[in-house]
Amino acid sequence: MKLNVVFTNAVNLNVLQQVIGASGINTSISIEGAHAVNINTLLAAMVSAGNSKLLDVGFNGAGLTSNNLQQAVAAAGTNVEISINTAQAVNLNVLEEVISAAGNSKRLSAIFNGAQLTGRNLERAVELAGEQVRIGVNTAQAVNISALLSLLNTAGDIKNFFATFNGAQLTGNQLQLAVESSGIRTRISTNTAQAINIGYLLSVIQAAGNSKQFSAEFNGAQLTSDYLQQAVAAAGSLVRVHVNTAQAVNINTLLSILQISGHNKFFSADFNGAQLTSNHLQQAVEASGANTAISVNSAEHANITSLLAAITAAGNTRNFSATFDGTRLSGSSLQQAVSASGTNSSVTLTSAESASLTTLLQIISSAG
Repeated sequence: MKLNVVFTNAVNLNVLQQVIGASGINTSISIEGAHAVNINTLLAAMVSAGNSKLLDVGFNGAGLTSNNLQQAVAAAGTNVEISINTAQAVNLNVLEEVISAAGNSKRLSAIFNGAQLTGRNLERAVELAGEQVRIGVNTAQAVNISALLSLLNTAGDIKNFFATFNGAQLTGNQLQLAVESSGIRTRISTNTAQAINIGYLLSVIQAAGNSKQFSAEFNGAQLTSDYLQQAVAAAGSLVRVHVNTAQAVNINTLLSILQISGHNKFFSADFNGAQLTSNHLQQAVEASGANTAISVNSAEHANITSLLAAITAAGNTRNFSATFDGTRLSGSSLQQAVSASGTNSSVTLTSAESASLTTLLQIISSAG
């Protein structure tokens, strides 16, 4: 199984070092809001990670002070990834410096908001990106289509690039043009896919075929007709279809989609653990194929018996994941979920700083 431990707010160095030190090959540690963490604390944690521990250090580009980002990139080991959101707010010189420092050996990602772009920051980021650097833009529908196509051309088949569109705000033919222009290491995605005209969405999926990476995310509470089924049926070998709020989807409809997906389509469904009814989660897991992933968020609210039944159904062959909120833990449901998880299951704990050190060390030990 895989365990993800995410520290969201205040981070204690002693806790960080113990957690990182105890983590094995199945555990990854994330520090969000790294821009607000004392740089000495952050660097000490990265030293603890070295080249063997899986660590993600996340900065908000709008909250950077001094040269903390540069120091973090310089100190990053082999399995450490530095991620920057709101990258459009980062000074261009700083951005160029850290991407150049990452080169082809450091793992770095930078995500820009397409509605807030200024100058050539995004363009320069793509141009400078090395082999392990990922550059992305969300709200991509706000980017001038000519500028976006130019970026896709720059990315080509060499750069790791991704662009996410809001399906409710599309204009013209921009989504399909982006898919058609994307290289083999570029992923184009759209959320709010239920708002897209089904004929147009199917044309985009057809444009992706079996050679382009494309993903579409639907809101299960806003589905109409059989659009989701049609999208799954049309999906090629590199197309991924996802539905959130899956608990709102009629269970028979969901099971039929899972049947369409079979073992060849990439399909995923995410349930809200606070809104589960009957044994729908377990049924979805039992019906899932080799390339299907079933997940549950707010897992701390799920009935533990139902959750363990789903984990048992996943066994060592099905893809299942559960996300717990560290601020709302009660009892031993988290520990039980980790202990019961099979080979292809994962458990994520957010706001890990709210859990006790004893609990953190217990689940890390169970994960191995």
